[in-house]
Amino acid sequence: MDQCRVLVVEDEFDSAEMVSQILSYHNIAVETAVNGRDGLERLKEYLPDLIVTDISMPEVDGWRFLEGIRGNDVLAHLPVVAVTAYHSKQVEMDAKKAGFDAYFQKPIDVDAFIAKLEDLLESC
Repeated sequence: MDQCRVLVVEDEFDSAEMVSQILSYHNIAVETAVNGRDGLERLKEYLPDLIVTDISMPEVDGWRFLEGIRGNDVLAHLPVVAVTAYHSKQVEMDAKKAGFDAYFQKPIDVDAFIAKLEDLLESC
């Protein structure tokens, strides 16, 4: 996964830091944004290979953030991975139906998370 670039969109500093450290350990370049609005602004300058986003955030949540990505011809192809502390089977089903490429509940199972990212990042 060397040379891969990931944008982490997360309003909780500790969660953003944890995901960033996991990715950095695997030689993935990481940029961060504090919510969906900030994430959409970052995507005007930074084109990652994959996005990891929290679902529940202030201002623009992960659902609206995903809509912004999927509605943009330049960004629509990017894999987007949802993470949330508010896990339920219904939220997981809704996330997959909305178009997230993967879904993880917090705390993240690191081995499963990295395995899924390897699958999604095989082209970079």
